[in-house]
Amino acid sequence: MNHVLVTGASGFLGVAVRAALVEAGNRVTAVDIRVAPGVIAADVSEADQLDAVLSANSTIDTIIHLAAAGAGVHGLVAGAASNTAAAVHINVEGFVHIVEAAARHGVKKILWSSSTTIYGPADEYSSPIGESASLRPTTAYGATKAACEHLGPILAERLGVEIVAVRLPMVYGPGRWYGGSQAPMVALATALNDGNEIEVEVWDGDADWVHIWDAAAAMLSLLNVSALSPAYHVVGHRGSFAELARELIHAAVEPTLATVLIVAGGAPNIPATDDSLLRNATGWSPRFSDAASGAADYLKVIAN
Repeated sequence: MNHVLVTGASGFLGVAVRAALVEAGNRVTAVDIRVAPGVIAADVSEADQLDAVLSANSTIDTIIHLAAAGAGVHGLVAGAASNTAAAVHINVEGFVHIVEAAARHGVKKILWSSSTTIYGPADEYSSPIGESASLRPTTAYGATKAACEHLGPILAERLGVEIVAVRLPMVYGPGRWYGGSQAPMVALATALNDGNEIEVEVWDGDADWVHIWDAAAAMLSLLNVSALSPAYHVVGHRGSFAELARELIHAAVEPTLATVLIVAGGAPNIPATDDSLLRNATGWSPRFSDAASGAADYLKVIAN
């Protein structure tokens, strides 16, 4: 059994990771800047608050660092664009504080949520790419994640902490309360669940996706692996927003008036990624390996 500190524990991914950890028999200490049941209020950009949590929980052996700056329902990318200083403070300075706090308290492993937004336009890469591809972010959010990717190995060598970046693509599924780039899909899922009429515009360009439960499982798969690489890609399936929207409509229990308008292009301009490194190291594979299974679970869990 591991004792894991989860930061950003009240967020979309944080809730799923906490649930997966508990189900697997791990002990969890959860922190977030937002107060919630079972979650300790703590700001990752404040070193003294991290020290207080780690001092009170001396058996913590791993940190899963998920905290990031957002903009409410507008999401992480929009949050970093609208308040870049805050994004740097939380995403980059917070990352450094986490690593330094881990070193002070004898925590030897950090898994953290990076993002495929660290990459540049798809046409600048061969596809699919491995983890050694050049980092060329075109958004402030991607730049903060890339900064942490560069800092990670430097801090790891100096402080003796194993730091592993888990590079996530588009994460979707039940519990996603903020829209961001997925605002039409969140609205569509809600309307389908409520039986309401809706018209949404979605793009037809392809992107990598991962269902929220698969993203959490990928994190957990790295907990007890020795000789980890500095970074791993995670991919559930590849396809368009339009495909996922159609599958959501198909999975709806009750017929409803939902119209999907296809918009050419519009997908995040990010190269396809190869996640064979993760699969070979851990044996992880997605439960939801296509849009149909992911959409069905999305609505089934919402309905429950």
